[in-house]
Amino acid sequence: MKMKSIKKSIQKGFTLIELMIVVAIIGILAAIAIPAYQDYIARAQVSEGMATAGAIKTGITEFYQAQGAFPAANVYDVTAVPAGRYTNTATHDGAGVITVTLLGAAPVSNSVQGFAFTLSPGLSGTDIVRWTCATGGLVKYLPSGCQN
Repeated sequence: MKMKSIKKSIQKGFTLIELMIVVAIIGILAAIAIPAYQDYIARAQVSEGMATAGAIKTGITEFYQAQGAFPAANVYDVTAVPAGRYTNTATHDGAGVITVTLLGAAPVSNSVQGFAFTLSPGLSGTDIVRWTCATGGLVKYLPSGCQN
């Protein structure tokens, strides 16, 4: 009697179902990661506006400490238009309130195009002791130090 030789077949590679599971997992991770990444981009763009406002804050603070009053409107405005890669304008009024507006088109993220926020000085005697941020909405895009 002859015995038939049985060849073992060794699996090489992945099965179709294993590949489909991996693709599904990658899809789920991407669905979570992409919106979070877009929020980080928007916050970084708003942070540029906050940095632009920093120069104006310094000028207003020094003027107030030296003169005991706020400077006239638009003295410390950032004169370049646009004021940065994402910032359109950064201006202040006669009460020291700084208004920062982002560009209304690309390269600014769609979430914050045309976004504006204000920084208002808080006084204690003859000193500006804090700056309060305000916006008409979209608070989640303000830098963490500016979220009240």
